[in-house]
Amino acid sequence: MNTVIQIITNPAVISLGIGFFWGLYRTLQIPAALIDLVSLYLIFSIGLKGGMCLGVTNVCTPPLITLALCGAVIGFIQPFIYFFILKKSTTLDRQTAAVIASQYGSISIVTFLTVITFLNQQEIVYDTFMSALAGIMEIPAIFSGLLLLKSAHVKRKTLLQSCLKTLYEIMSSKKISFIFIGFFVGFLLRDHQGFIIPTIILWPFTLMLILFMINTGIKIAQQRAHIYQFTWQLIAFALYTPIISGCGALLLCYFLHIQLGTGVLFAILVGSASYIAVPAIMSTHAPHAKEAIYLPLALGITLPLNLIFGIPLFYWIARMLL
Repeated sequence: MNTVIQIITNPAVISLGIGFFWGLYRTLQIPAALIDLVSLYLIFSIGLKGGMCLGVTNVCTPPLITLALCGAVIGFIQPFIYFFILKKSTTLDRQTAAVIASQYGSISIVTFLTVITFLNQQEIVYDTFMSALAGIMEIPAIFSGLLLLKSAHVKRKTLLQSCLKTLYEIMSSKKISFIFIGFFVGFLLRDHQGFIIPTIILWPFTLMLILFMINTGIKIAQQRAHIYQFTWQLIAFALYTPIISGCGALLLCYFLHIQLGTGVLFAILVGSASYIAVPAIMSTHAPHAKEAIYLPLALGITLPLNLIFGIPLFYWIARMLL
């Protein structure tokens, strides 16, 4: 119960609630350019913190490569499983189902930031290279989504060209590339922990996160009407897939002997759903996918579920396993 209260009173969750209730009763639109800058700042900052940690003794531990490989494999496989479930249990068209499957195979940076804030408040140690891992785990699900969109009759050469083109689009995407830029800058400054520039950069982090979460809450409120159009099978999918995937990730962490904080972060990465990077990239390959379905599904159901119930659940399970 205390953990749930701590999650609910987390500044990020409170900000999300404020934005949601404001969006219910007031018409408010935060300038898109401002939110874009805030999101880039947040992504760059978590990459910076991860890069500054890498290689510093007594702070980072070896399992980065192991978790990166596991995360990449899981992120690649998940969309195929989710696509199969969606096609069997719903009447969604192929493009919409592929985008949703790709979303749920990727990660939510907002949920990840909320867990980091929670762990910092509880003074729970975690490997801060997880910031870089978050960027790595964005990518594999997009490739899987591309494969799902392709017909079985597509020539191998054409498919290869599409994959290479998509890789270029992924790496040139600001929201993905900035986490690697921040990681690289942080790595170069890893031996200068007291350097004034990283301190100045990271100082407004909480304030920027609050602003971003208020805007996210407004988005959820504005798209709430579409949630009423969902079938119960689709709503169930948005509820059980994050829980099952996150618990599976914790079980993997148990066998890999991962520490508590890192295990919780890995579970929330595996169990969350992207509503920023994946829709932005997949929209060019799936122009007929229904945005009114796949955006509210991740934003209006899975995101609040993970923030309010998923984080304390994964933390409780991790305390018993890790």
